[in-house]
Amino acid sequence: MTERPTRRNRSVGGERGSSTVELLFVIPILFLMFAAIFECSRAWLTVSLVTSAAREGARVGVRTPTTGGTSNTFNAAPALAQIDSILSGAGLSAGATRSVACPSPCQPDSQVTATVTVPFTTIIPAIDAVLGTINVTETAVMRYE
Repeated sequence: MTERPTRRNRSVGGERGSSTVELLFVIPILFLMFAAIFECSRAWLTVSLVTSAAREGARVGVRTPTTGGTSNTFNAAPALAQIDSILSGAGLSAGATRSVACPSPCQPDSQVTATVTVPFTTIIPAIDAVLGTINVTETAVMRYE
């Protein structure tokens, strides 16, 4: 009786370890995709919060009484305090600029304009090197009551 040669489990054509090499190429791409999705969601949240702060500032501004008299001077302090409250609650107050204005004399049907600008920087150095700091600016205009 002749013995049959035994076959060992060997890869055909020397492809052993190719899946590991492929994984090494795919992992950085997956990480970059995850980081981009994460940063886009942070940017979307920042835009949403800045929009809300501008709207709330305008909303408070249209209901704040003027100083009265013939000048009808607009008091922006309560509206600015509301904007500051929203931005500080979200941790966005650093570097933010805001303004609330009503043309003088501020009377019913005048336009109250609230503008909020917040700098947005990414937390991922590779993306930050490309984009840098982006200013998110939102303006809300409402009729003074």
